[in-house]
Formats: sequence, C-alpha cells, structure tokens
Amino acid sequence: MLSVMGLPFAMATQHPDSVSRGFTAQDEVNEAIEDLLPLSEGGHGCDEKMVDYEGKLTPYHQMKWIVHEALQVGLEPSKDFLLTPRVPNDRLEGIERQLLVLLGAMSANKLSIASAGEQAIRYIIHPMSETPYELLVLQRRIVRVQRLAEEELGLSGTRPLMIIPLIEDVVKHFHADKLLEGFHATVHREYGILYDHYRVLLGKSDAALNYGHLASSISIIVALSKLYRWGSREGVRVYPILGVGKPPFRGHLAPESVDVFVNQYSGYYTVTIQSALRYDTPRQGYTRVLNVLRDNVGHRPWDLSTDEEYILMEAARLATRAYLDLLLRMAEHILVVSRYIPGRRDRVSTEQYGRNIIAPLAFSSYTGIVPQQLVLPRAIKFTASLYTMGMPPALIGLGRGLRMVEKELGDHALELIIKTLPMLRADAEFELRFFYPTIARSYIGEKALKLLLSDVEEVQELLSVSAEPIEEYEKLLIDTRKYVVAGDAERAVKLIEKAASIRGALG
Repeated sequence: MLSVMGLPFAMATQHPDSVSRGFTAQDEVNEAIEDLLPLSEGGHGCDEKMVDYEGKLTPYHQMKWIVHEALQVGLEPSKDFLLTPRVPNDRLEGIERQLLVLLGAMSANKLSIASAGEQAIRYIIHPMSETPYELLVLQRRIVRVQRLAEEELGLSGTRPLMIIPLIEDVVKHFHADKLLEGFHATVHREYGILYDHYRVLLGKSDAALNYGHLASSISIIVALSKLYRWGSREGVRVYPILGVGKPPFRGHLAPESVDVFVNQYSGYYTVTIQSALRYDTPRQGYTRVLNVLRDNVGHRPWDLSTDEEYILMEAARLATRAYLDLLLRMAEHILVVSRYIPGRRDRVSTEQYGRNIIAPLAFSSYTGIVPQQLVLPRAIKFTASLYTMGMPPALIGLGRGLRMVEKELGDHALELIIKTLPMLRADAEFELRFFYPTIARSYIGEKALKLLLSDVEEVQELLSVSAEPIEEYEKLLIDTRKYVVAGDAERAVKLIEKAASIRGALG
C-alpha cells in the first residue's frame, strides 16, 4: 500500500551496484514484480519502481510489460504501487530518446487505466536538473505526447504527468528551493498547470563523486531545510526523495546505519532501495531497514537558521577543496581500475555518461594543478574502483576537510557538522575497515598517499573512531593488483567480486 497521501516510501531502482546479481533488460520485468510484491509474499516490499532510461538501454515497452505482469499477480496500480520512469537527459542522449520514453509511459498508462481504472505512472524523473527552463521543456513535451496518445492511442482519463527534478550536484542542492520556485511560477504561467505538491529527488552519489562525501552530505541536509521552508512559505507540500545507495560514499543506507540515517536525513518521504540493498543484504537486515524507513517518513528536517545554512555551505566549500586536492592526483589511476569493474545492467559507456568536475572546481575556488582532460567513471564504478585500490572513497578529503572547517570557520562550525551529520562516525568506522595504505601506495604513489594518511589521522582524532583491517580482504586486494598490472581482466574481475561480497555492495 502506498504510505503517505498516496505517496510511496520505498522506490526500488535499477542501479548496477549489486555483487550477487546482474540483470539483462529482459530480466528486469520479473525483477520489478519481485520488488513490488509485499514482504509477506517473499517480495521486497517496495511500493514504487523506477524504470531507468538515463544512460541505460531499457526497452521502451518495459513499463507496459511491468504493468501487465503486476496486474497478473493482483497488484493494483496507484493503490499498491507506482511506476516512475527516469527519462534520459536530452543534452546527452537527444530529444528522440526522451520522447520515446514518454510515449512508452502513455502506453503503459493506457493498459493500467483500461484494466484497473488507475494510472500506474503519475511522475517522470528528470535527471541532472539544473534550471526551471529544462523542466518546463519536459513539461511541454509531456503535454504534447499525452495529447498525441489521446488522439492516436485512445488514452483517456489521465492526469498530466508531474516532473520529479533529480538534483545531483552540491551547488544545485543548495539552490533546490530556487529551482522549484522558478518552475512553479513558469509552468502555471505557460501551461496553466498548478502543482499542488512536489516530489524532489536529492541524489547523493554524483554529488559525492564530484564534491566528496562530506560536502555532499552537508548539501542534502541544507536542501531538506530549504525545501521545507519554501514549501511552508508558498503553501505547497514538498515530498523529498533521497537517492542513496548502500556504501557510505553513496548514502550508507544499510542495516547497521539505518537508525542514524533516518535522524540525519529527517524530512524524507521516499528513499531509493537500490540493488545492493535488495540482493546483498541478509533478509532480516533488509526487512528491518524497510520497517525503520516506513516508521520515520515525513518527520521535520533539521531546523536550520539561515546563518547555520551559510556556515554549512562554507564548510562544504572547504571540504570540496580538500577532496579535489587528492582526487586530481589519482583520477587517471581510478579510470584504469574502473575498466575491471564488472557491469550489472545494460548501460551506455563511460565516455557518453562520464562525470566531469568543472562545477566543483569553481565552487571550491580550487587553485591547484588541473589536468586538461579529465573524465571520471560513473559513481558506482568510481566507488568500486577506490575500494579495489584500498582507498575507501568516503575517507578522501574527509579528515582534512573537517580540520579545515575547524581552523577557518571555528569550533562551532565543526560542532554544527557533527551534530547535523551523526552518520559521519558510522561512515568512518565502516570505511576504515577497508583502508590498506600499502595497496593504495602501489596505485597512486607516496605523495598522494600522504594526503590520504592525513585524512585518516584527522578522522580518527576528530571523530574518535578506529577499526581493525580484514586479513582475507587485504589478500584479495593484493592479488587483484597483480592481475590489474598483468592486464588479466578475467581473474581481476573474480577477485573484485569476492572483495565486494565482503563489503556487501559492488560500489
């Protein structure tokens, strides 16, 4: 059953972050039914399924196929579940792909309405949302494609699909309220569409990849605060969605951390339940995660003053600088290792959908040496690569960033971070178990390693954490290094998968 005001709380996704299972596009229909079936029936207990087209080779009819199979097992659209496609970004994949996804959504809704009287698809996720204009363009396309579907497919009885902006950049997080404010005004003026509520997806992974773990954690807290204030002022309900994964760098939604997670990110209404959480987590732990998330939906976010928000934004700027100082020294090594990370879904190449770091360089006023060309792998392969190199990604820049905050903004700024980010200790404790400096040195050299060692020392002192290394895991990384040097992809991949099994996620 949909949880709050007809809204789902658990959005199963098609992220390629699981170790134990991989999927073809054909497998994903049955996977969706498993995800949407209740826990009591052996399913994953989610009430929303993201059908992903961003950088992913998903059939346009997959949404319709899922609706058909869901009806066969007695799941009712809009009552038991929603399907929510993520369209491709037209800047990277072209307008045609976006239009075809919209037409596929209309086709799925036609079947849903004809069979159950309700539309299965009510929302469309727009990735990499940056401006109100691009949201307005997508809304225009939705209106036009819906009109076409009414005329040519016989679609009827549907409400206009609503856009969920996916904001996955630290600076954009800080201005999430402005994005909604601009879209709210223009969509009403241009099309007479008045949103009575908004769902906004705040992505952790890409923000972390570009700005680091500390800055991306801060920016989500600030975004939740600002969105709540804007909605209260405008009289519009805002229902945030947290786009998070299982490793700390990507959000740390896991059984051992979920109690602190719901406190740190208070204010959410929906959380993404990604593949590693569903397939690489013992059933009892997985069930507990879902129950804790459900019990804490819709609480008020951190009640931050504008002064506190400003302090946190300045802290994020310093943290980003510390992160980039190490990242830029080892980016080429990460890209090499990423080629050995196994795929789990049918996705496009890194070259088409890789991430660059122009925005974080400007945000942090970084003055160091920057490579002329720099393309990073996507977030899951990036995360997996760093673990493979003995360098847990959440540690990069974390200790030095916290120390810079203390020195430049004062003790009160550091205390504010530790208060509003209670997960930092759990994040650090997890990451320290997978830190192996000798292996890291073999990839990145002595100078870069000194910065990472400084991060670790500062983290241990400022957060009072420590952890014991895992001997079996270390041996796997040593052997993996040998095969990477030798270019033996088959053997390297097998060891990378074994190491990831110990962590409980690929990346």
